[in-house]
Amino acid sequence: MVDRDPLPFWGRGRVTLLGDAAHPGYPSGANGGTQAIIDARVLAYHLAVEPDPVAALAAYEAERRPVTSAIVLANREMDRVGRNKSAAPGAPSGESIEKVTEAYRKAAGEAEKLNSRASLTPPGVVRD
Repeated sequence: MVDRDPLPFWGRGRVTLLGDAAHPGYPSGANGGTQAIIDARVLAYHLAVEPDPVAALAAYEAERRPVTSAIVLANREMDRVGRNKSAAPGAPSGESIEKVTEAYRKAAGEAEKLNSRASLTPPGVVRD
């Protein structure tokens, strides 16, 4: 596995990335699949409501990139501290995994909060 910094952009024009291609991270947060599903939902929504595909892709990236960048960085910190490395220069080894885990939870989103969000169904779509 190779750790990567968050990307400054995911796409250009009519091409974009999603999932691990857009925001790779160590598996210590066990959230990559969830984030890929959320990417797909948000991408589908923007493509459904925006007639210009380039604008839709830009809106998707603008919504998802800041969130997933925070998750990648929090996941990196959780992995580092979880492997008993210092969380800060000069700090004792194994410093507060609880503090790091809480920061990760805030970045990734609490399950109850994510599950209670409004649907991304485009306006005017009738679901059977």
